[in-house]
Amino acid sequence: MALTISQIASVSYAAVLAEKRQAANQWAESAFLHELDKQGGIEVAALGPTIQAPLDYRRNTGTVIHATDLTSYALTKTEVITAAEYDVVEITSPIVWSKKDEAMNPSEKQKIAFVKNLLVNGIESHDDIIESAFFTTSNGFNGFNTHIVDAGTGSDGGIDSSVETWWKNKEATYVDDTDIESAFTTVWNACAKGSGSKLQPTLMVSDGATQATFEGTQQAQQRYETQELRAGFKTLMFKTARYVFSPYGGTRVLFLNPKNYKFVVGKGYFRDLEETEKIPNANGYTRSVYTAGQTIVNNRSRLGVAHL
Repeated sequence: MALTISQIASVSYAAVLAEKRQAANQWAESAFLHELDKQGGIEVAALGPTIQAPLDYRRNTGTVIHATDLTSYALTKTEVITAAEYDVVEITSPIVWSKKDEAMNPSEKQKIAFVKNLLVNGIESHDDIIESAFFTTSNGFNGFNTHIVDAGTGSDGGIDSSVETWWKNKEATYVDDTDIESAFTTVWNACAKGSGSKLQPTLMVSDGATQATFEGTQQAQQRYETQELRAGFKTLMFKTARYVFSPYGGTRVLFLNPKNYKFVVGKGYFRDLEETEKIPNANGYTRSVYTAGQTIVNNRSRLGVAHL
């Protein structure tokens, strides 16, 4: 018996997912999502009603340097732990075909080629809408407009940084190529909080034009990813941060690291291929690529933005 499109999709999905970046896609380039994944910023976890990020947010106020060997110290319990809390959102990319598609692709070879195109488009559509959502706030998906704001204030994870000032993100302004590197240094230093910090920014993102503005300020043989002095370097860097650009980015240059900024997805529910369903009252079928998750922050003061 000949395999159906649904059966081939089930068998082929894992392989297509693994090689999808090889496709000659004409519209999708999820640069930030893939760099975040590469740096370990996509975390797979068991989800509950909400995603909580525990926060150790201040020094115990009872901690003292003793004036004498019998100086008393406070025994009052001090709150030092709280949590940011985030709602789970869903992302779905439908994959639809008809019985006519089955008939028009009768051989197994034809079906395999047809299915691959459907799956690649479904995965790319799924990743592309997530990529765009990072730079907006859409239907409950928390984008950078929630996590990293120009004033450093605002509510994020249920915590109002206008009141809880320790929850503010860092920020600095630039005008053009004459001061953009200085603004980057200000934000990077503020996020790092000290030389040799383990929470220094490791990822920066903006649009391509802003990245080009910064690249144009660099001296020859400066800001390379490796120590190899090659004129055609692949990835622009600023200090410890790889600087990528996204088609959905803007003039806001965002600074983060995957220890403090994560895209948390449900275990078994990240790019999950759903079961085949027949479309009611139509000679068609559908499956979907599905993700449940949310972007979260566990240390907003380590995130920053350089903006106009």
